[in-house]
Amino acid sequence: MKNFTFSSILILVLFLTGCGGNDDAPKPVNKATFRVELTQEGDYLKFNRIITISGDGSGFKYTGTNNSVPAVLMEDDLKPASISMEGKDLGKLKIMIMTEFSALETGPARVTLHFRVFKNNKLVEDVYFNYSETVKGKSELLEYDYNTKTL
Repeated sequence: MKNFTFSSILILVLFLTGCGGNDDAPKPVNKATFRVELTQEGDYLKFNRIITISGDGSGFKYTGTNNSVPAVLMEDDLKPASISMEGKDLGKLKIMIMTEFSALETGPARVTLHFRVFKNNKLVEDVYFNYSETVKGKSELLEYDYNTKTL
């Protein structure tokens, strides 16, 4: 009788263990699509600007194209007043901005750099950086990850 009881309990335990949680449950997605829109206003061509955009995904492309965005944007890359780029399957996004008034230019001069950052098409950040001819080597840093809350 003890053998029968032990065998029955063992079978019941194995059965319940085998019917545990569903292994096919969806795993959390730790990636997002980020879009960065940059608008430059004022005398922006009188300023030296270097912008790096990096992430841990497949790189960035200009929005609506298959053209890759260079890892470092400067000079000719920043001539247009507006630039839009996006990176897919990113866990993290980092934008570094360095701005300095050009020694070859004369003031007065002002520039506004307006960044809008979207995660999965929802606005995450809407930020303005304002500079005048007195700026020398000013750095800004914007960082986001797939957990960043939208506005």
